Amino acid sequence: MRFVKIRYFLIASVILSSFYGYIRSKKDTSVSYNIPNPIRVVKEDILLSSLGKMSEISIGSKDAPVTIVEYTSMTCFHCADFHNGVFNKIEEKYIKTGKVRYIFRSFPIDNISIVATILARCAEIRSKGGYVGLLSLMFKNHEDFLKSKNLNETLFHISKLAGFSKNEFDACKKNQEILNDVIKVKKIATDKFLVDSTPSFFIGGKLYVGSMSESVFFKIIDSML
Repeated sequence: MRFVKIRYFLIASVILSSFYGYIRSKKDTSVSYNIPNPIRVVKEDILLSSLGKMSEISIGSKDAPVTIVEYTSMTCFHCADFHNGVFNKIEEKYIKTGKVRYIFRSFPIDNISIVATILARCAEIRSKGGYVGLLSLMFKNHEDFLKSKNLNETLFHISKLAGFSKNEFDACKKNQEILNDVIKVKKIATDKFLVDSTPSFFIGGKLYVGSMSESVFFKIIDSML
């Protein structure tokens, strides 16, 4: 099925309101405190192979002994909770100390998250680190973002905090090349790696899905060091 052209992604406020009510009703605050068995294992050379024209978004040393690949959606509550909490601890303890390389891959679950991902990609083109910066802003303002009665205005406000002008913002939303790349990355994740939900984490090639506590993340990482 063809994706709706990007100019139609900014849906009417009444649809957004209904969408917000739905995802709020689906939010589950449960977090795993036990080390789960990985759902599957993918060879890292395959997992880390080039996915599209756009460069991989990552932080941390490429020589780090452990690589984490996260598939995330900017309208995913568990993703926001993770990035506003556990991720910061992982960054301080493992990424900044050279133990973990962290790769961000988009897995948009709706049209809103597609637009947000395109904006984050534009932010990276504007300046290195822009993707992660805008991702962080989106998650820090997550509930306000999803409750907005004027999605376009709210997206622009968040993008403006990342340095976008109105012209840059409008042009970015129409960037078909980035849209095509976002679609391709998700298709490969779905077809090749069998990713079907967010957040999904490949840690050392082992797939873990859903919310996990800080201690569980640390134990999984430590077992690979």
